Amino acid sequence: MELEFIGNVDKGKIVEMLLSAYADEWIAAYYYTLTAYTIKGPLSEEIGEHFLKEAEEELNKHARMIADRLQDLDVDPPRDIAKLWDISSCKYPPLPEDPYDVDAWLVAAVKAEECAISVYRKIFEYTHGKDPVTEELAEDILRDEVRHRTELKNLLSKAAKV
Repeated sequence: MELEFIGNVDKGKIVEMLLSAYADEWIAAYYYTLTAYTIKGPLSEEIGEHFLKEAEEELNKHARMIADRLQDLDVDPPRDIAKLWDISSCKYPPLPEDPYDVDAWLVAAVKAEECAISVYRKIFEYTHGKDPVTEELAEDILRDEVRHRTELKNLLSKAAKV
C-alpha cells in the first residue's frame, strides 16, 4: 500500500478508520429507513420522507465515497454484511418502542449523527496534512453530518431534550 501522495501516516489505520466509517454509513441507512417506515402520528409522513432522504445520502453518497477511497487504497469493503456491525464505531442508539414517540426517534438519530461527526472529525484530524484525499473526504462528509444533525434537531418538538 505504498502511495506517493500519502505522507508519514499509518495507512493501515486509515483503512481501518474508513472501513469502520463505511460500516457506520450502512447501519445509519438501515436505521433511517426503518425509522421512516416505523414512526406514526402527526407529521410522521413528512418526517419519514426526511429519514428516507437521509438514508439515501448515507448510502449512495457517503458509503460510496468511502468505498471509492478504499478502492484507491486497494481495499475492498467487507463482503459479509454481518461484519459491518462488528467494525462499526457508531452502534446505533436504542430505538424507542413507541412508534408515536417521534421525538424519541429523532433524538436517537441526533445521537447517531453526533457519533458520525466524531468519527469524521477523527479521520480529518488524523489525515490532515498527510493524506489530502482522505482529509477532503472526511471534511465533505463531516459537513453533511453536521447538516443532518441540525436538520434533525430542528424537527424536534419544543419539549424534546437531546
